[in-house]
Amino acid sequence: MMDEYIVCGWDKDIGEFSRPMTDEEIAQVHADRAAAAVPVVPVSVPMLNARLALIAAGHMAAVKAFVDEMPGADGDQARTYLEYAQNVRRDHWLVEGIRQMLKLTPADIDALFITAAIID
Repeated sequence: MMDEYIVCGWDKDIGEFSRPMTDEEIAQVHADRAAAAVPVVPVSVPMLNARLALIAAGHMAAVKAFVDEMPGADGDQARTYLEYAQNVRRDHWLVEGIRQMLKLTPADIDALFITAAIID
């Protein structure tokens, strides 16, 4: 729909009638819209939202089993983190361990974080 790119009317800022957009300006509008449509992966999300995203994806039972079976201090820390942390960071070592255990790609984890960020 080319009409949306035709700028018509008096432009008070330049004191003259405006002109149609150039091909370069139209391309920039498309690029700006595409960039705005790409979801940003949050650095951290509320742990409740992360858990809800894992449940929705069918991963929560496997995550709990994985953490419950972790031995030693790492297991204690992982269980405490999963149970008591208010937020979960994308770069936390436990997130990477869960990703590997579930055989997910980094993009899959990003999608879970994006999903968790929009849960209200």
